[in-house]
Amino acid sequence: MTNEEAFRILTQEYTLKLATTQKDFQTVKAVRAEVFAPKYNMSPELLESKGYLFSKDDEQSFLFLLQHVPSGRYVGTVRNFFVNGKTPIRYMPMQKDGHVEGIEHLTQKLPIAEISRGALIQNLPIHDTFSALHLRTILTYGLMIATRINFILYPYERVFSIMELSMHHILKRQKVNFEQIGEAVDYYGMRTPFAIERIKLLNETEEPMGKITRHYLKALCEDPEPFWQFIDANPYLERSDIRLETICRLFEAYGEDVELSSLLGEEKEAALAPMAAL
Repeated sequence: MTNEEAFRILTQEYTLKLATTQKDFQTVKAVRAEVFAPKYNMSPELLESKGYLFSKDDEQSFLFLLQHVPSGRYVGTVRNFFVNGKTPIRYMPMQKDGHVEGIEHLTQKLPIAEISRGALIQNLPIHDTFSALHLRTILTYGLMIATRINFILYPYERVFSIMELSMHHILKRQKVNFEQIGEAVDYYGMRTPFAIERIKLLNETEEPMGKITRHYLKALCEDPEPFWQFIDANPYLERSDIRLETICRLFEAYGEDVELSSLLGEEKEAALAPMAAL
C-alpha cells in the first residue's frame, strides 16, 4: 500500500467522522453489534445488557465512525476513552475491566487516552483493485488515523491500548510503535497491554499518516460547529482543552505545509508570529 493509495481510499472512497449526535451514537452501536455478535456468539440484546454496545465509558470518549462513501454504509468504529481531571471514571477499561495491573506509574500525568472498541465489519464492499484482506488492512489503518486526529486536537500525555499481538504487528508496519507494558491477560481473548507517549506516536507516524490527518483537520476547520457542539455538551471537556482554533489559524497562514511541531504547539511563538501581521 502506497501513501497515495491510502489517501485516495481513506478520503474519497471512505470517510472518517467523529460521532457527535444521538444518531451517530446509534450508528456506533449498530456497527459494534454487527461485529461483536458473531465474534462473541451473543445476541445484540445480550451485548446491549452487558454494555458491549454502549456504556458509561463511551460517555467519556471520542467515538469515530468509518463510512463507505458510495453506499453510505458505516463499516467501522473506534474510540478514544480519556481520563482527565474532570472525568468520573479514573481507571481505563484495560485496568478496571481487563485487570491490567502495575501500570499506575504511567497513568498519573493527565490527560491520558486508551484506544479501544475497534470494530470493522466482515462483509466489506468489494473493491475493484484490492483483495478483501488488503482492504481490511487499509481500513484498520484508517481507524488508527481517526485516533491520531484526536491526538493532535487534544494534548494527551500517553496513549494506551490492549490488543492481540497480530494487531500490534499490523500497526508496527505503519510505524505505530507501541511498547509493551505488561503481560497478556484474558480480556475478550488473550490480549497484551501497550502504551506510547503521544508526541512519540505522532512524530513517528507523520510520514505515512500526516497527509490524511491534515485533510481531515482542514475539513474540520471548514465546518467546526458540530464538533464544538459536541465539546460544549460534554461535561468533561472545555473548549480551552482543544487546539482546534490554533490549528485552523495555522492552516490559514501556511496551508497544508504547516509543520507537525507547529500543530502540536512545539513552535508556538515562531508559528503564530507571522499571523500577528495578517
